Amino acid sequence: MNKSRRDVLLQAILYLAVIVLVNIVVSGWFFQIDLTRDKLNTLSPATENLLRSLKDQLIVRVYFNSDLPSPYNNNRVALTNMLQQFRSLSNGKLEYDIYNPTTEKQIQQAISQGVPQVQVQVINNDKLEVKRAFMGLVMEYEARKQTLPVIENLSNFEYEMASRIDRLIYPEKKAIGITQGNGEPAFQDIHKAQVALSHRYDLVPVSLSTPVPDSLAALVMIQPTSPLADSQLYNLDQYMMDRGRAAFLTSMVNASMRSEYATDLSLNLSRLFKSYGFQIKKDLVRDAMCASVSVVQNEGGMTIQTELPNPYIPIVGNLNKSFVLTQDLHQVILPFASEVDTTPAESLHLKVTPFAFSSQRSGVQTGFYNLDPAVQFTPAMFEEHGLLLGAAISGKIYSAIPDTDKYAREDPARKTEGDERIIVIGNGNFIRDEFLSNPENLSIFLNTVDYLTDNMGLISIRSKSFLPPPLKPVSEGTRSLVKDSIIGFPPILILALGLVYWRRTVNRRKVYRTLLSNEGKS
Repeated sequence: MNKSRRDVLLQAILYLAVIVLVNIVVSGWFFQIDLTRDKLNTLSPATENLLRSLKDQLIVRVYFNSDLPSPYNNNRVALTNMLQQFRSLSNGKLEYDIYNPTTEKQIQQAISQGVPQVQVQVINNDKLEVKRAFMGLVMEYEARKQTLPVIENLSNFEYEMASRIDRLIYPEKKAIGITQGNGEPAFQDIHKAQVALSHRYDLVPVSLSTPVPDSLAALVMIQPTSPLADSQLYNLDQYMMDRGRAAFLTSMVNASMRSEYATDLSLNLSRLFKSYGFQIKKDLVRDAMCASVSVVQNEGGMTIQTELPNPYIPIVGNLNKSFVLTQDLHQVILPFASEVDTTPAESLHLKVTPFAFSSQRSGVQTGFYNLDPAVQFTPAMFEEHGLLLGAAISGKIYSAIPDTDKYAREDPARKTEGDERIIVIGNGNFIRDEFLSNPENLSIFLNTVDYLTDNMGLISIRSKSFLPPPLKPVSEGTRSLVKDSIIGFPPILILALGLVYWRRTVNRRKVYRTLLSNEGKS
């Protein structure tokens, strides 16, 4: 009996030792199963490569109060889990500490590191209260520091972390030129895009009246409204011959939300655009899949504000999922967009990758443009489909300035090396602050700049979306059928069940009567 107890005790100690040993071995491992359809909780390969490229120790200090209510407490847990993934992939190069600043000394330490106190609303004893809290972090790497002041949600946390780690590893910023001086939106009109872009790039306002600096990694032209002079065309063309990386985001119609009518633009860019493999048509694309705008109307002597669909503000969900620029995007809003024509690229042997199209119910307007959404739109106005709104062009481009031009150099037939990249979108107003309520408008713009500067990795991280994908559009007939079915099916089902119950009751009564009749006869 004593021997049996001793064997049981030894066996229990052995099991315990094995459990402790296994825990020690796997303590540095991180394992999870991601059941989301798009693997939203799995780190992108670009993030993994970035973490594995760390040469020195990366220290992450998180300042996040532990007594916050939902959803902030859930964010703290999710943040911890994601940092565990980061650490497991960094080969021991990333370490993190989580602090709960409560004392005055801890609070001052967090503030001195660049993490501010923010106000959050909490419900305490059925009362809404405002509480001050810390929800940020600081990263240090080789005497350099990056701060993420506030972590409000984790939908873009991977990108925020990856972009800052990239900045720590590669501190030199590339310069991006934004053309100014021909009616383009000022930096304050695209403030949100400017702030987002400045995290990774130095933004340089560029006047085409003087030679474009060769130091620019890419050039972006956003919706000019006044024509370019010949000298400006020459400077632009010479930059394209030197660098060949540019985005042309413009329509050929001057339209805005504050005007009922629009007019064609004469920008003097047709010659350059044609030599680069594309043209932007003088038209406006209208689409049945569109955004709504608020309109003030008079009805019965009363002024009311209603929401009306505006076909000239297309919601573009027909995106090329195989192209890096739009592979993870769902939809972008392109107000007052013009159609893009890439047929010139065929004769120039340039590669064209279309990535944005109108829906199956769209059309174009030319000549006279009435932008009032209250006008009567007919089905005949939406009989076209798949109109091209955005494309990427790559390959060897030639100078657009002929040898007879007074601005041409001695070698007018200059050509590029063949690794040029051009992005053309038939609208530039989509990155104005008023249209960035749709976050994917900003994403496609940032993706464009990253594509032009070869920062492909961050595109896949940024484009991750934790939002549900938009519903697929259906025809009016399908919509009416579904609505009528929802309304009519419940009463029909109840009626059918009632008839079945009534019929079973009638049959049961017949059986009873037959039995009673047979008993009476016997």
